[in-house]
Amino acid sequence: MKLISNRKWNIKNKSKAEQIKGWLISNGGIENQSIKSQHEVWRIRYSDATFTFYKTGILFVTDSDDAALKEAHDFIDSVIGPQFILSEKQYLIGFDETGKGEVIGHTVLTGVILPVNIFSELERVIGVAYTKVRHTVDYWDSIFRKIDFFRNKGLNFLIEKIPPWQIDKYNINKILDITYQRMILSLTRKIDVSKCRVVLDDYGIGRSLDRYLRSIKNAGAEVIKASQADEQYLESRLASLIAKREQQKVIEAIIKNPEFQIPDSPLGSGNAGDPQTLAWLKRWHAMKKEWPWFVKKSFKTIRETEGIKLKPKKLIPSINEHLISKEFREKFDSGKLEIETLSIVCPCGAVSKAVKLIRKEGITTPICISCGNELPDVALTLRYYCGRIIPDTSAILRGSISKDLRRAKFFEGFNFLLHPTVRKESDSPGGKRELERLGHFNSIGRIRLEQIRSIFEQRELNNISRDESILEDAKDQSAIILTADKGMKGSAQAKGLFVLEL
Repeated sequence: MKLISNRKWNIKNKSKAEQIKGWLISNGGIENQSIKSQHEVWRIRYSDATFTFYKTGILFVTDSDDAALKEAHDFIDSVIGPQFILSEKQYLIGFDETGKGEVIGHTVLTGVILPVNIFSELERVIGVAYTKVRHTVDYWDSIFRKIDFFRNKGLNFLIEKIPPWQIDKYNINKILDITYQRMILSLTRKIDVSKCRVVLDDYGIGRSLDRYLRSIKNAGAEVIKASQADEQYLESRLASLIAKREQQKVIEAIIKNPEFQIPDSPLGSGNAGDPQTLAWLKRWHAMKKEWPWFVKKSFKTIRETEGIKLKPKKLIPSINEHLISKEFREKFDSGKLEIETLSIVCPCGAVSKAVKLIRKEGITTPICISCGNELPDVALTLRYYCGRIIPDTSAILRGSISKDLRRAKFFEGFNFLLHPTVRKESDSPGGKRELERLGHFNSIGRIRLEQIRSIFEQRELNNISRDESILEDAKDQSAIILTADKGMKGSAQAKGLFVLEL
């Protein structure tokens, strides 16, 4: 990884370009007398990097391993201004999403938080990386590794996905509103929100999220809603780069899957305007196959391929706030994500800290613990208000998660947090097979599988203490417990945690 990545500046004032050129030469730069292109004005070798100024007003510098280039970057910023808008706040939080315009794959949402003291380092590291330019998966991986390096300096990020079938069915703005609010709550759960700048792309923010943003602004946070926020704010640019890499990983996994390969017809980028993608879609349809899970059937491209003229009517997503306990909703609206306040309110009147999951005609079906009746909308409601599940060992050994993902969609889109205790106890043929299947569903974006570090990880624990460590980490992560063990269910409920019981 280069110490300082390539970068560009847009210099409209020619006198400022000459000022920069003079500084580079006076500080040891050597001007190259042979211009390599008719579009260039001048080219200067400075240490191990090359500065090139173009007739368009763009000044471009190649990447470098010399820390002295920082001084050159800082001087240019002082002349023409920084690339991104700075803040006096201690923490910077930015969000962005990608995949909304692609006919294939998820819409990926990412939230990033970083301490302001690493702003300049990150700015130099990402250089000119920009999601509007098409690159290979390896390129996006290399950018991600540069960003991920800063996790040991305080950077953190969250990734969420909206699956294609939900995009086909629902108007997603309400989903975006709830998901972004939960992500803000997660990113700020251990810091004072008044110390933060929060930047969101203004996609058409709804009343509930707007009300929450006003509340944190009144509490002292700096809140910015901007179109194309990733062009002005570093935190949003980082979020867009991470989201792009996640989306491209999924596309790559689909491309490599033999099930979706058509001879002499590559899948392409997944964009509706990509000729390769359009050709693949037409070939697939001509074979009279059902559209794969990753195709957004509501898109105009697909409707035209099928000869459908009517525009689909999108529904309001069935995120049923009335299923969620009043205490949880009030905490959520006030800026607190507390799993201990979560209960499900059944139409029968029962309020419970658990929902039973049964297999009904091969489909995962949630039912009320008290009356035994089905609870519609529970999956979507829990998915977007909570989003995180910690399965215990019994859940992994049952293989229930992968069975559901093969046939149905209850667990679609949840973030599964794999606890170190569960990893260790799943070291059996059945456990390994389930983890392998979950790894596959993670690679194609159906779920997100994260290995978490337990707050108890460094200790030697007995069986009871291992269960306790799972429960304490579920509380710390505001995650739902998934278990087939009645003892674990009882212990979780005794701590006020919410349980999905297999």
